[in-house]
Amino acid sequence: MLASLFLTLVPSIAKAQGAPPPKPAEPAGTTPPPAIGTTPGSTTPPSTPPPPHEGDEEEGMMTIKASRNMDMQKFAESSQQELRVAGARTRYALNLFGDVQFSAASRSEGDLLKPQPAFAVGVFDMLFTANLENNLSMTTEFSATYEPNAPLSELERLQLKWKPSRYFYLEAGRFHTDFGYWNVAYHHGKYLQLTTERPRMILLHGGLLPVHMIGANAGTSIPLGARGALNIVASGGTAREKQGTSGHGLHGSAFTSVNAVHGKVEFAGLLHQDFRFGISGMYDEIPDEPTFVRPGLPDQSINEKIGNAFIAFPSVPFYFIAEGYAIEHTLTSNARPDNVGSKWRTVGAFALLGYQIGRFTPYIRGEYINSQVGAYFFDPFYFPEPKSGAGFPVSLDVKEGIVGSRIDVSDWCSVKAEYRLTGGVGTRRPDLPTPLIHTGTLSWSFGI
Repeated sequence: MLASLFLTLVPSIAKAQGAPPPKPAEPAGTTPPPAIGTTPGSTTPPSTPPPPHEGDEEEGMMTIKASRNMDMQKFAESSQQELRVAGARTRYALNLFGDVQFSAASRSEGDLLKPQPAFAVGVFDMLFTANLENNLSMTTEFSATYEPNAPLSELERLQLKWKPSRYFYLEAGRFHTDFGYWNVAYHHGKYLQLTTERPRMILLHGGLLPVHMIGANAGTSIPLGARGALNIVASGGTAREKQGTSGHGLHGSAFTSVNAVHGKVEFAGLLHQDFRFGISGMYDEIPDEPTFVRPGLPDQSINEKIGNAFIAFPSVPFYFIAEGYAIEHTLTSNARPDNVGSKWRTVGAFALLGYQIGRFTPYIRGEYINSQVGAYFFDPFYFPEPKSGAGFPVSLDVKEGIVGSRIDVSDWCSVKAEYRLTGGVGTRRPDLPTPLIHTGTLSWSFGI
């Protein structure tokens, strides 16, 4: 069924690529206040389809021209087309993203051995969005990853949304946690983000934060001035799940316990239509795990508190994002007497700066992560076995700098060249020294 849907929708997207670019945007002064309910930087889709451009061969066809300041949801909304079934009308879009990389490094993290230069196939991502009439819409996103021994396909998002006005929405399903800007702007579409990879703090697999939730999400938007808005978001559901024997905490189709609440306050469009800043936070309970999963702290749940502050200006030609996070893990009252009151704190921040010059966008990014040791051993959630010599499963105590450039070779394709310098305790085994790691990466990505 999925294959037939793919074959039906892809030809219409291919036709849209050959159409002429859209007409120039309205002046900045006429832009409405940024609305909530999709992603930062997105706007409310028009209630009626715009007239087709001159030269379009089919009624209802829409064309887009990829822009440096587009987030993933805005990209999808801009490419929606009309579908008529038995007299009923809807609008839909199928977007595809993918990348391939070549990388060479002076050594591997957690080891002194020098890795061989290698190619890698990135994530192939499919995003399907549709308006279902009566202020209802849906979003489905899934990714396919190449692994030599076990190819992996995952359902990343599945959301149903009710949005009766541009000032309120309610949705339910599996969605990206509304932390900061990056996590809800780019999702899995690497083509739209400026760097080859997401910051370490918010990696989708292997990061420090619960970047996905399954549950309900609601938000409201209060207009401020001519173009500004105060956006407030609240969520409840499951943020951390038992890892079990699979080794990872992916959401399944079974019912999951509600163990997290989340909130975000954001000011958008006050000084410029693309400027945003705000705070977000979460409180959740990390479930207990048996000894074979968490030997450093078996059969004990962990309380988790997360705080975040961010500033984002994803504009053209100037581009800037900065986010900071603080994570605290504490043991609940059912912990063993010798561990009650133990705390582990991890702080991290990253900043990305870029400037577009024609088809080139040079950029720099810096990131810092530091974790404190509590109860004489590392955080048992991030580092389950304190006596293991196998290194850190996640990036703790790392300092990293990146210099690179994005080259837009077409409206739908880009090449990124990066040099990365990494240091810190988190890059080594406990019994080894900490030399700096030099990494060079070439990435070729697309988005349609």
